[in-house]
Amino acid sequence: MKINFLTILLLTGLVSCNRLLDTTPLDFVSPDEYYKSEKELESALAGVYDRLGDTRLYAQAMTSYLVFSDEFFMKGRTSGVLANIIDASTLELNRHWETLYTGIERANMLLENMESSVSVRKEKRDEVKGQALFLRAYYYFLLVDEFGSVPLKLTYTRSPEETPLPGSPVAVIYEQIVKDMKEAAGLVKTISEYGYNTRITQTTVYGMLARVYLTMAGFPLYDVSKYEEARNYAELVKESGEHSLNPDFKQIFINHSKEIFDIRESMWEVEFKGANQGEIQEGGMIGTYNGIVCSNIDTGWAYDYVHTTAKLYNAYDASDLRRDWTIAPFRFVTSGQTVVRTPWNATQIHERNPGKWRREYETFVPRNQYYNGTNWPLLRYSDVLLMFAEAENYVNGGPTQQAYEALNEVRRRAYGKDIHIQDDDVDAPAGMGQVDFLEFVKNERFRELAFEGIRKHDLIRWGMYVSAMQGLLTEYSTMTADLRGPAIIQAQRITDRAVLFPIPNSEMATNPNMKQNPGW
Repeated sequence: MKINFLTILLLTGLVSCNRLLDTTPLDFVSPDEYYKSEKELESALAGVYDRLGDTRLYAQAMTSYLVFSDEFFMKGRTSGVLANIIDASTLELNRHWETLYTGIERANMLLENMESSVSVRKEKRDEVKGQALFLRAYYYFLLVDEFGSVPLKLTYTRSPEETPLPGSPVAVIYEQIVKDMKEAAGLVKTISEYGYNTRITQTTVYGMLARVYLTMAGFPLYDVSKYEEARNYAELVKESGEHSLNPDFKQIFINHSKEIFDIRESMWEVEFKGANQGEIQEGGMIGTYNGIVCSNIDTGWAYDYVHTTAKLYNAYDASDLRRDWTIAPFRFVTSGQTVVRTPWNATQIHERNPGKWRREYETFVPRNQYYNGTNWPLLRYSDVLLMFAEAENYVNGGPTQQAYEALNEVRRRAYGKDIHIQDDDVDAPAGMGQVDFLEFVKNERFRELAFEGIRKHDLIRWGMYVSAMQGLLTEYSTMTADLRGPAIIQAQRITDRAVLFPIPNSEMATNPNMKQNPGW
């Protein structure tokens, strides 16, 4: 379970406010004195993981308003961050930046000091080192993907008087990300050795390397030589024997809500636990902030924020089983003490909420109005298959049989078919060229990974973000009056400058060596 690092220190007595005014604090733990035991290494590593579950990362922001895409709009929002009104002073963006760099700082401190833990067996030190290296790389991946050139700091801060670093070239940051991840791959364990998926494992590293290399092949580097590396790492996941598709698409997300680990399909998750009632608060808001509207806590309270676009809804065939699970065909209506599952009619598309994470499946009771233990998926095996298909198509100048097979496994599962048996009714059309196959894969990623926080990233790396969001304006003009205005405002704000976030004021005010992103 993901545990807050500061909470661990408090509970174990390693930090104390006693003797606060003493000239010589006798109970202060310096980096030189810490990181000596296996327990201390694990505590420090928990602190690095902890940032993933922050409200400004995957507990809330990175599941909705910081990943605006053509999948959704925020109902009724015309001001603030929920209306996609973001600038360098936006509090949530500043906290997002700070959260990522806090994770990096904790990783740097652990990596620099852990070699002193000579009493800890080497196998354990390697495992911890690999996870810390990967997490540092992942935090930098998010930063460079969202902000472009950022300070690349690989040592922890020893003094507040240190000279702030300028932003490093994007290519240099990616080189470091790849370096850290490749080293991590040789140090971490397999997912089978854990039996759960909230730790970094070898196939997770491989899968994320595939994502990183695909990103490098697109915007902003456009280094197409990286397609081959992406293909190779995705293939390593396929050949590992560790993963396969869950035959039932909806069960993936039911498992998240029921707090059940499925290590075959769901390769890496952010773990949440409990309802933030007590000393250790590790609950998330998955299905509350981005779920089916409901005002009854027994069924699972959810706010009416995130709504689907018709573009997403119409991307599915009527017989695609993913559609009515991904996009809920009903809402909960409370009348007195009774909750009625009320279906939407055929024309009520924009009224619908995401349905992947349904609070009615939560097992922790009594339910909390805001928080739950539903995990957030960061990497699924279906994503790896689609990345493989995309990269294989490029490397070979068109789709191979392997590319088709990877794509069709995902397609067949979507229609409730045996994923290993050819089915001409659901398989991708044979004989496609490179361009058409890529377009098919793009659309399949849209359908398969909807509302999982990856669509904006995909659109940006394909160079399609601005055009896709501006293209929604025609759709939004046909909405009912109560939905139309806010949705149009949100899409209109996606212009060329919005491909990258602005560097936050908190950084610009303290770092004279940073340059603001164009347009901000």
